[in-house]
Amino acid sequence: MARTIEEIKEAMATAFMSDTAAQTAYGFGEGQTFSARFSKASVESILFYVFAVCAYAIERLTETHLAEVTQTVSALRPHTLTWYQQKALAFRYGEAIDDATADYATEATADTELPISQCAVTEAETGGLIIKVATTDADGDLTYLQQDRLTAFKTYISRVKDAGIKTTIISMAGDRLTLRMVVYVDGTIYTADGELISEPTKPVETAVKTYLTQLPFNGELVLEHLTDYLQTVSGVEVPHITQATCAAVSATGQTESGYAAAEVIDVRHTPESGYFVVSFDTADDWHSTIEYRFKP
Repeated sequence: MARTIEEIKEAMATAFMSDTAAQTAYGFGEGQTFSARFSKASVESILFYVFAVCAYAIERLTETHLAEVTQTVSALRPHTLTWYQQKALAFRYGEAIDDATADYATEATADTELPISQCAVTEAETGGLIIKVATTDADGDLTYLQQDRLTAFKTYISRVKDAGIKTTIISMAGDRLTLRMVVYVDGTIYTADGELISEPTKPVETAVKTYLTQLPFNGELVLEHLTDYLQTVSGVEVPHITQATCAAVSATGQTESGYAAAEVIDVRHTPESGYFVVSFDTADDWHSTIEYRFKP
């Protein structure tokens, strides 16, 4: 920020009073102040004021020019995938943006609704960008944007994106992951249904859910990595995935219903929605199952 005229004049006066040549010419000693030696009506004071005004004008012009150049460069520079991701995460529901700057005019507050919890941006094979987003429900789990927020988000992206860039926005229920597993466990600490003898918890099921939540948004699930993770669970001897399938919401679906047919995962899989959901509840027709066996 440019200095004030008085600040510039004071700096010039201090430098003048400290100059040995000026001290010799005017006959003032070390430590004297400018105001004590010269009146406001003196030629020196008037000259310093004129110089300060000129310096102030130059600083302000330079500051304005720098801001204009920065804005111009920003407008001309092609934006990266990370920039689009940051823009998506900064979306505020119910607030308008300035079309001239493609940004919000005010800072976010504690009451600002930022519905986008996770975002991933990739380039489509046919050109343009694919923007996957998800929000968080009351339980802290990822879920899809409600229609009103999704509509507002699409409008927001259409205004902040670079001209000519096609964007495809995806926000839908998580891909349903179904696992069929055989897990050998230590019979001294596990029951036959996978619960700990010491407490009514099922560590293997918890570990599967934990692993999926730790995956990066739109991250790839590698089955071998999942089994490696399960081997770190106390009492698990050999975890083996006999089958893994995944089903994503169909093109016409925006709710938990309307899933496409499940596809078999051979080695790895990237979720269409950006994230996976898994269930061990037998009430769900797509639930995962674990057959526990005791190692001899």
